[in-house]
Amino acid sequence: MLTIRLRRTGKKMKPSYRIVVADSRLPIYGKYTEMIGHYNPFTKVVVLDIKKASIWMDKGAQPTNTVSKIFQKQGLKHKSIQIRKFRAISKKELEAQKAKEEAERAKIQAEKEAQKTAFEQKMEAEKAAHPTAEEKLHQAVEEEIKEGKETPVVEKTEEEKAQKEEKIEEEKPQGS
Repeated sequence: MLTIRLRRTGKKMKPSYRIVVADSRLPIYGKYTEMIGHYNPFTKVVVLDIKKASIWMDKGAQPTNTVSKIFQKQGLKHKSIQIRKFRAISKKELEAQKAKEEAERAKIQAEKEAQKTAFEQKMEAEKAAHPTAEEKLHQAVEEEIKEGKETPVVEKTEEEKAQKEEKIEEEKPQGS
């Protein structure tokens, strides 16, 4: 991707910049495609070939934030010129923002809990209104226990016990 960026030149402590079109993957001091202007930060003098800048932006070159500001001061208008504003956040603002987010999370959690309890109450009401066959059976057994009735236990007769013992003896291995 092509970018329009500044390339530092000049002496130590006295910088001046070239406005160049270069591949964004190449190093800042590497080769560039074309030089389209100069910028001196001390005198604020800008020499810019506006036609070349427009042509490169039409081809897809994206100006950096600083170059976008220079282009805007020179009166160049293009859809590629977007100036992003960066601002530091103070501790007070950061704490207020965190408190606001925490309050919002608590509000969302409370809403979820309220929806959950409402859903559970609705399901309990539906269960009470339409008991299943198993629940009816459990209720009947509970009512019998409350009334003192016991469920009948089927006892095995003497003959059934003897037949079961014979089967067990037959299944045992002989020789023991």
